Amino acid sequence: MTARFVLILQHIAVEKPGLIAEVLDGCPMRIESPLQQADISAVELPAVDELAGLVVMGGPMNADAVDEYPGLKLERDLLAAAVEARVPTLGICLGAQLLARAVDLAVLPGSGTEIGWAPLADVDADDPVVGPLAQAPAVLHWHGDRIVAASGTPVLARTEITPCQAFRIGPSAWGLQFHPEVTPALLDDWLTEPSFVAEAERALGPGALARLRADARTIAPGLRPLAERGLRHFRSLIEARL
Repeated sequence: MTARFVLILQHIAVEKPGLIAEVLDGCPMRIESPLQQADISAVELPAVDELAGLVVMGGPMNADAVDEYPGLKLERDLLAAAVEARVPTLGICLGAQLLARAVDLAVLPGSGTEIGWAPLADVDADDPVVGPLAQAPAVLHWHGDRIVAASGTPVLARTEITPCQAFRIGPSAWGLQFHPEVTPALLDDWLTEPSFVAEAERALGPGALARLRADARTIAPGLRPLAERGLRHFRSLIEARL
């Protein structure tokens, strides 16, 4: 059998895997962007048997916009197959919403855009990926839609306006609405994008960019080791499939 690898699905250029890729450094990785392909009929994502792990990043699309973005259907199908095969899987923001839809959870408009650095509440401290963040000073939130967890779905964290900030499906698939991958340097990249700038200023008002950057640099020293601890557990699951 061909050597397995970690597949990272990226939806827009600026939403990179950041800290996730740093923690997975040394693992064979492949980044693909099916939504950026002009001819979706020519896109063929790998089979789950080829994967040691699957990471699906964020993006501005709605998880149900499969007519506008046919590649999302391919991603949802792959996520469903990965959950079934117990492939270590991590969905971030849009990726978490796609994971939710892949297992028939609802994704609905939120009660407001949630942008900025804020702590998580009711973190399941026993969860090996999300649990370390119970001690985090804050994480970066940047989303509008929300995931509706079904009865029996382990909800691992929440915030005041987002009841499901993180969830787990089975033993090895996690969906995170927040952005543990974003380092101060990656946030600087985000804030060069006009659409991100406009969204931040609408949500946070004057001085939004300076506030986001300052908070990132204040919070990063306390957040990074905790995020790395959870991501190292995810890496250990990947290594068991390599």
